[in-house]
Amino acid sequence: MTRSILITVDAAMSLRWAEVFPDADCVSAPDLALTLVDSDSIIWLHLRRDSADARETVAIAARLLAPARIVALSDTPMDEEALELLEAGAVGYCHSHAAGPTLKQVETVVANDGLWVGPGLLKRLIGTAPKLLPATTPGTASLCSLSPREREVASLAGRGDSNREIAMELGITERTVKAHLSAVFAKLAVRDRLHLALLMRGPATG
Repeated sequence: MTRSILITVDAAMSLRWAEVFPDADCVSAPDLALTLVDSDSIIWLHLRRDSADARETVAIAARLLAPARIVALSDTPMDEEALELLEAGAVGYCHSHAAGPTLKQVETVVANDGLWVGPGLLKRLIGTAPKLLPATTPGTASLCSLSPREREVASLAGRGDSNREIAMELGITERTVKAHLSAVFAKLAVRDRLHLALLMRGPATG
């Protein structure tokens, strides 16, 4: 079972957090989480607006609390900072004031060894990853397991479209998009949208 642990000194943040994750632990510093973490833990590390060195904070937490997974929560999220924190050991990055449903999605993706970043950075990564990483072409049998609508959703998600953009493109609700994506992820055995994008694109050519 996934155990969520929030690290913050912000009392208001703790209260908001408890509404989304009522069973989560909350501590004020990484070293105070040492006795709480295990291999299934997700560490939600709050980076305040006045954080002096976010990269170093994440790097220390990643080393100290391994093998727990680190999600950085930024008061002022920026793509460049996200890239730095991913390099430092984070596997997720989002706004510290993200809505409850979004935080739940982050938890699901990260708990399944996936990567979570914002839609803008995701599109950048999707554009760059095929040039840097060997892509894997999904087998015909796997693709055949998708319904026509699931293929459409997978294709749009694979180019970096958000759930809202996919819903508008196909004339369906965001809830329906989420349901289709859940089925796609399960059938293709992918962890996150970046992995899905690599699968849908297949080997890079050039």
